[in-house]
Parts: sequence; C-alpha cells; structure tokens
Amino acid sequence: MKTTVEIDEVKLDAVMTTAGFKTRKETIDWALNEALRIATINKIVESPWTMEEAKAAVDPSYDVIALRNLSPVPVKHSKPSRRK
Repeated sequence: MKTTVEIDEVKLDAVMTTAGFKTRKETIDWALNEALRIATINKIVESPWTMEEAKAAVDPSYDVIALRNLSPVPVKHSKPSRRK
C-alpha cells in the first residue's frame, strides 16, 4: 500500500545505518514489526494469563523429556544473521 507520510530523515538514516538495511522500505517494515512485537510484549505484561489460561495453553499429553530422548544428537542452532 502506498502512503505519504512525514518521517524524521535523521532517525530513518540512523536506523538504516545501524541495522544495516539497504532500503527505506525494508527499514520501515522492520521498524513496524519491532513496534508490534514490543506492543504485544507490553500488553502481555500488563495483563498476564491466569493459572487456568496458562494450563489450557499447553497440551496435557506434552512430554518435553520424551521429546528430548527421541533425538540423541544435540540440535545445532545457527547464529542469527546480521542484516547487511
């Protein structure tokens, strides 16, 4: 969607440089995703789940120990890539 909006050029350039983005669109999309992530975390912190809601969120048959025992080889996680 095309939208015309006034953006602080200094801040936009600082984010692009610091985070290593190449385009303004990529930078703004990332910033919106980060804003959404932070707002979601804040909302969860402000009204945490009740014990009943937490219990209902996990399948009672879920057994993390059994799942760990299925794979004798440790899973290697890659480092997050830095945007360039």
